[in-house]
Amino acid sequence: MDNRPIGVMDSGVGGLTVLKQLVKVLPNESYLFVGDQANLPYGQKSSNQVKRLTKRIADYMLEQHVKMFVIACNTSTAASLTYLQQVLPIPVIGVIAPGSESAVKVSATGQIGVIATNGTVRSKDYQRLINELNPDSQVYALGCPEFVTMVEQGLAGTQAAQVAVNNRLAYFSDLPIDTLVMGCTHFPVLSQEIRNVVGEGVNLVDPGIATAQKVADYLAKHHQFRDPNHSKPTNQFYTTGKPASFAVIADKLLGTRVSADHLDI
Repeated sequence: MDNRPIGVMDSGVGGLTVLKQLVKVLPNESYLFVGDQANLPYGQKSSNQVKRLTKRIADYMLEQHVKMFVIACNTSTAASLTYLQQVLPIPVIGVIAPGSESAVKVSATGQIGVIATNGTVRSKDYQRLINELNPDSQVYALGCPEFVTMVEQGLAGTQAAQVAVNNRLAYFSDLPIDTLVMGCTHFPVLSQEIRNVVGEGVNLVDPGIATAQKVADYLAKHHQFRDPNHSKPTNQFYTTGKPASFAVIADKLLGTRVSADHLDI
């Protein structure tokens, strides 16, 4: 048993889609979430900048004695996963490998689309991992940075969001994809808008679902589940931006009232 919390980070509120899946799979665990809204967007920054920003959050998590660090951000995963796995004394899990595995598993044709931030697309991590798992696959990756902004502004579910998604995803209209990976943790918030464009015939992959299962598998293998008789699990939320703005969107995403504190790191 290990009663320490699980640390979860994102560039903003998008990582809450991963946290939501974690809570579904592991409701007895405690979580500490940090959204780095003061430094949005990560996808437009250099890989080194993103690595530095992610490392400082990881250092804060270590100070809070988390037992695992979940990088609930595709851009951060691409820039810093390997590095952090080497330098941190706790396990580090990202979202790109689980998302790639899910895509290959559900795709019947190997024709796979990936939508992500420009930083994640530039890293080519999804393309590489999907091709390693299925050398016959064809991956079409598209940067959609404006989707992050829309989610952070609480525009999901609006006509403006649908129009923006329509315009951007027109790229896939003549491509034979049967699977689309939402390769940014903000994007599942726009899953209905995305589904309206690609139709029911395309598998939508949310990497957060497979990531949550990977976390559960690790904790089971290493006997690190929280003791259910210890105390009631807790969820702590921090943002480097404005707590009130964070909480408004977090309430919608998680379906419960969220109280967030400002974090100055």
